[in-house]
Amino acid sequence: MHMIGRPARIPCCNAKLISGPDVRASRLLQFACCPDRNKHKSKTSLLATPVPNPLAEYEDGCSPSFLRIALRTAVAFVCSAAVALSSGPEPGWGWPPGARAEAAEAYSVAAYERAVAGRRDGGGDGPNLALFTEDAQKAMSRLLQYARYVESISAAEQSCGSACTENREMLEKAWQVVASEHYSASGIFSQRVWADTLLEVLKSHNGLLTSKADLQSAISDMLSSLQDPYTEYLPPSAFRRALRRPLPREQSYLRAQYVGLGLELGPVAPGGGRVVLAPLAGSPAEAAGISRGDRLISIDGTPVDQLEVEQLRGLMRGPAGSTATLEWIPAPTANAGAAVAAAAAASVRNIVSTSHSAASGAAANVAAARLSSGPRIVMDVERRDLPQPAIKVSKIPMGPPGFYVTYVRLLYFGSETTEGLEAVLQRHEGAPGNVGYILDLRNNPGGVFEEAIASASMFLRRGDVIAKTIRGPEEVVDTVWQVGSLPAEVFPALPGKLASKPVALLANRSTASASEVFAGALRDNGRAALVGERTFGKGLVQYYFPLRDGKDGGVRVTVAKYLTPSGYDISGRGAGLAPDLACADYPHGGLPTGLQQSDRCIRQAAALLADKT
Repeated sequence: MHMIGRPARIPCCNAKLISGPDVRASRLLQFACCPDRNKHKSKTSLLATPVPNPLAEYEDGCSPSFLRIALRTAVAFVCSAAVALSSGPEPGWGWPPGARAEAAEAYSVAAYERAVAGRRDGGGDGPNLALFTEDAQKAMSRLLQYARYVESISAAEQSCGSACTENREMLEKAWQVVASEHYSASGIFSQRVWADTLLEVLKSHNGLLTSKADLQSAISDMLSSLQDPYTEYLPPSAFRRALRRPLPREQSYLRAQYVGLGLELGPVAPGGGRVVLAPLAGSPAEAAGISRGDRLISIDGTPVDQLEVEQLRGLMRGPAGSTATLEWIPAPTANAGAAVAAAAAASVRNIVSTSHSAASGAAANVAAARLSSGPRIVMDVERRDLPQPAIKVSKIPMGPPGFYVTYVRLLYFGSETTEGLEAVLQRHEGAPGNVGYILDLRNNPGGVFEEAIASASMFLRRGDVIAKTIRGPEEVVDTVWQVGSLPAEVFPALPGKLASKPVALLANRSTASASEVFAGALRDNGRAALVGERTFGKGLVQYYFPLRDGKDGGVRVTVAKYLTPSGYDISGRGAGLAPDLACADYPHGGLPTGLQQSDRCIRQAAALLADKT
């Protein structure tokens, strides 16, 4: 899940990390400027400080200072008290007369800078170290070591030319983004270690990044040390695709990529094959019954664990209408049994056990599927165009003639999702025959956080909390996303509550990220029951930060995690959202037009709605 806006937070210095042959260590100890507050309409109070859009390049129009950046980096721990104030009071809490102005002065940027610049006991040089944690103090010490190292190789860098200097500055900028913005879900992030990493990575390249390949390798190595699978470096083409801004020459290539089977594969599995991370929503792989956690063994007879990722993509792509023979082993869950049963009813060529001949009978197949060494399914799957509309809708007749349930398949969350859902609700909410909504989030990987918030608001009352985001090592609540109080600059034209009829949500193991925000909001506010499987459990938020306006690619960084309205943390517990009614089935392809043709989970959701009408 990524965000297109940024909540109010402590401002970070946007000065560029920079040094060179003419910049000595003493120069690096100077203070630099903060972002132009008039330009960004910032306030000096930490109680409410808007920050520039994360997609905008970090400003470098102020005097460079290494220590200032070190201080801004290390101060994340020191400022947690100020953040606690800025996170907003509890509902119903009010400031005593004059207290807000006093707090604003006490925690203003100017007051903070006076404190940092103060000398210990009124004398001596350097910052007041009493203001910093031990980890922050050590980080500053490591950054000074880095500055001295850069000075020591300044002659070699000058001989290398401007490219080496620019590449080092981009490495430092990527480092600064993480130092200022990163949220460590595991809690292992250390400012000292992160400062050490910057020095180690530059030393590993002998101090000189002579090419863009060296730069990309250095940034990737640096980010990999975070042990955060969602924080990574994206080369220019991948960064543009992530922001949906491909160059014209890339569009034909992307169209070719989107004709295939719709599988996202992970690492090689211990028992052979590759782990299926997820089938794409609405894809041929999903219709075949392949689920997250299954093991794909081969494609057209070629073992997938012997191929690199690009080779695998080549096998999965092909002309629309062509077929590929897939061999896989279902994960040891009830859903895997459903996959075996579906495969037996479809164009299955062969089902054999890994240790004996084909088991006879559907019951034996389902039982075998629950074992880690379950049956191998071999099926011909047809390739087709994978780009899908964000939303699909059908009417499923239910009960007396003229009555129906509105089935809505939400494949991902984007602006088109919000617009499409608004149109559906406006059309069907007032229809007397509509008994309610089934919102299918199965295999929905997420999308844009704000669009999930906007979509959820159409089902909720003014004042209902949709989600909370927390940041920083102290895990202070950073923003409460609440219907009626959403920022107008991010949500300029919300329609308000459009749906009051009953709702049932469908979810599975691949329901993740923004779709979990949406599901958690509706369920915690009593607007929907959750049917299906326990969800993925990714409650983390990423921002995309460009490097040199994207010319050097960019970094995707985990910046926060969210809580559901009730305060449930699906990332911390690693368990996802548990269903109210367990059901293991998958979308069988195409839109359901009747209950008898629908999968088992749709039928159970429809039964829930029938009980409420």
